[in-house]
Amino acid sequence: MLNGTDIIAFILSFIILYFALSFVSKMRRDDIFKKRLQDLMIYKEHLIKKESVAYKRRTKESLPFLRKIVDKIISSGSNEKEILRIKFDKAGIRSTNALFLYGLAKALMIVPLALISTYLLFQYTELNNIYKIAIILFSALFGSYLVNIILGMMVEARQTRILKAFPEALDLMVICTEAGLSLTATIQRVAREISQISPDLGYELALLSIELNMMSDRRKALQNFSNRLDSAFFKSIIANISQAEQFGTPIAQTMRVIAEEFRTNRLLKAEEKASKLPALLTLPMMLFIFPCIYIIILGPAIISVVDHFYS
Repeated sequence: MLNGTDIIAFILSFIILYFALSFVSKMRRDDIFKKRLQDLMIYKEHLIKKESVAYKRRTKESLPFLRKIVDKIISSGSNEKEILRIKFDKAGIRSTNALFLYGLAKALMIVPLALISTYLLFQYTELNNIYKIAIILFSALFGSYLVNIILGMMVEARQTRILKAFPEALDLMVICTEAGLSLTATIQRVAREISQISPDLGYELALLSIELNMMSDRRKALQNFSNRLDSAFFKSIIANISQAEQFGTPIAQTMRVIAEEFRTNRLLKAEEKASKLPALLTLPMMLFIFPCIYIIILGPAIISVVDHFYS
């Protein structure tokens, strides 16, 4: 028979075992969470190194005089510098010296066009010297502005690549969410898979997963992702996901609706391009196709008439 002492000892042993197992389980969860964050950070650094190979010509801080000159050439305030940094992020330029290299490029691009215009004007033209100087100054300013044009083209090209690769990522997100993964785990998984097809989109999704894990406000992380991509379509997606998290809507259902909406938009754009084809084909037909048809139809008749009159 069990006495009171044995019962109390059994209860105490059970309580101690329960708290010990709870503590071990909590420590194991913490270890898994830390390991996941560490994997994300390693993956982020890997993507940064992979994407920034073309931009790793870093200028050392041992050029303070040159940096001061470049800063004076840029002559931008803090707001303008922040806008430039956002453009660099959109273009995929992750170098810490991006702003310095941007100013240096604007300074160096003045020289080639100015020299070329000077040679052509003084060698082959008879214009007044005032007009020559004005054209040279305009060429130099255009060379400096050409850096902005190239940066804008880089941003647009990267956004196009991301938007082109996003349908595959969206389908993977639908599959992952319907399989029971959370939003963060879904984005992390899709980032690793889609990076083989589109490193740009893989990097952005990996950065989003890191921010979702480390930021207290998840809506801020989603908003940062939307600002980096700067597209009306991505803004709509982020708004839908934020509303789903705010009101407790299942993520799988939300992703399914987003995928259907995206397919509808792609179909509408394809129909819009198809409807523009007749108007776009009018001028080529008038210039190239109709003359050939007229020659084939009227050519034999004209030759017969000419032969008849000469005979």
